[in-house]
Amino acid sequence: MYEWNILIGWCGMIGGAVLGMTFGLWAESRDWAGGYGSFRRQAYRLAHVAAFALGIINVLYGTCTEGLRQLPMWMGQAGSVAMIAGGVLMPIACLAAAWHRSLKYLFPIPATCVLTALVIQAWGWLRLMFAGA
Repeated sequence: MYEWNILIGWCGMIGGAVLGMTFGLWAESRDWAGGYGSFRRQAYRLAHVAAFALGIINVLYGTCTEGLRQLPMWMGQAGSVAMIAGGVLMPIACLAAAWHRSLKYLFPIPATCVLTALVIQAWGWLRLMFAGA
């Protein structure tokens, strides 16, 4: 199951590189996407960073499974799926918000997915650390 986190993570980093390269072509223009301080341009930058960062976190999630083994299987799988969903949906939500500002209200969906996955991972490691105590 966790191999999917690793694969999706690497794909997310590739997507982050493609977004950065694409947006970088217009970055020197002061007026591109409404100007440097505009919401649209900030949402584009966030999409690029989110794809990279959540890609890295997905790879970490898929390789740090020792703590997840301390939890019921369904919980580890739920965390894995939530992390994948957050990594895929956050850049999409950012691009959607850049396209139409009212779509910024989609942000809580991928953010909740990521938060859920991180809490599950931390819970597993906490149980692992105190299993012998």
